[in-house]
Amino acid sequence: MKDYYKILELSFGADISDVKKAYRRLALKYHPDKNKASNAAQIFIELTEAYEVLRDPYKKHEYDKIYEGLFSAKTKTEVVIRTEQRQEYESKQQEWTKFGKTKAQEYSSMPFDEFARRLLKEISIGVNYIPNVIGILFTVTMGITFLVLLPTTEGYAAGLPIMLILFSLGAFYLAYRLFIVAQADYKEERKRKIIKTK
Repeated sequence: MKDYYKILELSFGADISDVKKAYRRLALKYHPDKNKASNAAQIFIELTEAYEVLRDPYKKHEYDKIYEGLFSAKTKTEVVIRTEQRQEYESKQQEWTKFGKTKAQEYSSMPFDEFARRLLKEISIGVNYIPNVIGILFTVTMGITFLVLLPTTEGYAAGLPIMLILFSLGAFYLAYRLFIVAQADYKEERKRKIIKTK
C-alpha cells in the first residue's frame, strides 16, 4: 500500500490543512520546470497522487479507514477483514493512481510561475473562509455551553432543561448547516477562480 502520508512527509492522520501545506512545499520543490533531477518528475507524480487523495475529505476518510484496517490487525478475525480491505484498497489504488497521474501531468505542463501562482491563489481562497470557521466554532461552543448548563437547572421549572437541550441541538444543527454551505461555496469559488483560469 502506498503511504500517502509518508510521501508528503506527514504522520498518519494529519489534517487537510497540513496536507495542503506539505504539498505546496514539496510540489514547488519538485515541479519539473524547477527541479531537473532525473527522479523529480516521478516524485512530483507521487506527491500529486497523495495530495489529490488526502485533500479530499471523502477520499481521505476512505484512505484512512483502509490504512488503519491494513496496519492495525490484532486478531485472526481482523486479519480476514484486513484481507478484504486489501482488495478494496487495490481497486481504489488504481483509481487514485490514474487520477493522480492525470493531475500531475496537468500541473507539470504548466509553467512553474503559473503553477506557483495557482497554489498561492488556493491559499487566498482559504483565507476568505476564516470568518466561516469562526462562526462554526462559535455555534458549536454555544451548543456545548447549553449542555454544560443543563445539570445546573435542577431547581428550576421543568421547561428550562428542555429549552437548553433544544438550544443546544439548534446550535449544533446551525453549525452543521454553516459547514455545508461554506464547503459548497468554497468548492464553487475554487472552480471559478482556479480551475477556470487555467
